[in-house]
Amino acid sequence: MCHEAMRFEEISTMRLMNLKYFTNGKEKIVLGDAIAALKKIEDGSIDLIFADPPYNIGKNFNGCRDKWDKDEDYLNWCYQWLDLCVKKLKPNGSFYVMTSTQFMPFF
Repeated sequence: MCHEAMRFEEISTMRLMNLKYFTNGKEKIVLGDAIAALKKIEDGSIDLIFADPPYNIGKNFNGCRDKWDKDEDYLNWCYQWLDLCVKKLKPNGSFYVMTSTQFMPFF
């Protein structure tokens, strides 16, 4: 069975918060700061969240390192976006989170 690649077109950009919205008419992708983007989404409106956040292990992403000064700062940031994600899910929604093994016990 052959599947067509999903094509998304940018539908709007919120310059102030540097958020970009893409859609293919049915699904929508929001590109930008996770906390700012999640605050713009209606509570209880999302079917599926798949998150692959920075792991706080110091990996270099094109000159940007994903390492907070303190692990506690990283965990506080994670708890903020995780709490927002849970609020945005529909009652029957699904939430998948990728993380590093050293932070799994905290999630």
